[in-house]
Amino acid sequence: MQILIVFLTFLLILTACVAPTGSTTAPTDVSEPEFATPLLNGTFGTSLLVTEWRGNSEGNVLFPLDSATGTALPGYTPISLGHTFFHAFSPDRDTLAVVSFPNQSNTQGSLVVIDVHAWKTRHLALEINGWVNSIIFSPDGKRLAIAHGDSRYTLTIINIEQERITAQSKIESFVSHLKFTENGEALMLYRPTINSPNGMTAGPPQVLLLDAADLTPRWSAELGEVHDGIFAKDENATPVNIYEPGQAFYISPGLVFAPNRDAFYVVHADSEKLTTVDFQSQTVETVEIQTKLTWFERLLAMTAGIAHAKIGDGITRQVVISPDGQYLYIVGVNSTTFEDNQGNWQMEQSPLGLEILKTSDGSRVDRIETDTTELSLSPDGRFLYLRNWGDSQDNKPWTEIFDTASGKLVTRKSGISGMPALLMNREFLLVSTYSTAETSHHMSVLEPDGSSVLAEWTDSKYVWWLTMP
Repeated sequence: MQILIVFLTFLLILTACVAPTGSTTAPTDVSEPEFATPLLNGTFGTSLLVTEWRGNSEGNVLFPLDSATGTALPGYTPISLGHTFFHAFSPDRDTLAVVSFPNQSNTQGSLVVIDVHAWKTRHLALEINGWVNSIIFSPDGKRLAIAHGDSRYTLTIINIEQERITAQSKIESFVSHLKFTENGEALMLYRPTINSPNGMTAGPPQVLLLDAADLTPRWSAELGEVHDGIFAKDENATPVNIYEPGQAFYISPGLVFAPNRDAFYVVHADSEKLTTVDFQSQTVETVEIQTKLTWFERLLAMTAGIAHAKIGDGITRQVVISPDGQYLYIVGVNSTTFEDNQGNWQMEQSPLGLEILKTSDGSRVDRIETDTTELSLSPDGRFLYLRNWGDSQDNKPWTEIFDTASGKLVTRKSGISGMPALLMNREFLLVSTYSTAETSHHMSVLEPDGSSVLAEWTDSKYVWWLTMP
């Protein structure tokens, strides 16, 4: 070890004496890509689809909102979506499929298919029972896959043109992520393994590839290195009350499908690892997440110790993927419960910052210090919207906007919980809703970079934006 240190010191001296051969920073004459702010003219094309809760008597209603004024666009009769609903847009955004429940019960769910441009609905006489865990269109927009159920889980394939169920199968656990393969011939599924009686995790999560025609299995695998779910702090304690502070901890990895190939990425919550599931080759690969280093930095790292993350009562990660599938953007929160001096249980949350990984090898491109707890990516991949509720002093959320082109945080907006929402003409804006009381809700519409507010208002009715998935 002493010889190595002497050698490193000698190299450092040589490095200091040698004149640099080139700049280590990005050239200053490289222009950043331009983005265009949508031209808002009060038409259906520049409207945003929203729902509004109108009480138990009317439930949720859908209507187009004039994004320049924050008012309902005239000439469009609101469409009832029931007491509770789950939705998915077709790939071309022309069709909206909604599973609607008439009351607080999760039975007698019906399927409503909406031609958004014609503003016409079709009610399909297909009964769906159990809350919807995942809903997705096929690439051609003709079929719908729905994972639903509570203690008994079901996967249903519906041909919306023929208005009939083409395949249906019971499944062992709820499906949290679901997608058709690019050719539409199969379904890719991810599901954690849960012990239904007590809610504890019963084993490693699974990935499955099912034939979309009859839901027969083509391939499956257990992700043995991935932890996802609720785990007892004391493995020998039985039974464990997961709702009692200090008895269990929750681990939630970052999960996302690739946009341009049949693959699924898992960013581990409790370790610095990335698992890639390739459904086409039917393989699973896990790699260590490491910062890209020069040979000299790797040599220096040989003398460094290994750091391990400490987990409190829960750790969660959230991930989005760039439109070209090359980069993962990850945020996370480590939560710890503790008992205060008055004997009350409190929770302390520690944000983990923003990390950028390459999907090709899991290498860490950058890490940015931020207190964000959740994120969204603009449809063009230009902006990351990093959100947090803020502190208890002003009781308002905030949003930081990260420009992926320059790799910098460009602004921070207080009183905004920003996420991208597509206009009907497929351009997008930044929208926000937050509540300070049961009858006081604050809505805003902003330009994509957050530079200016286009509309803002406060209402007793809550507006929910049909944003990007």
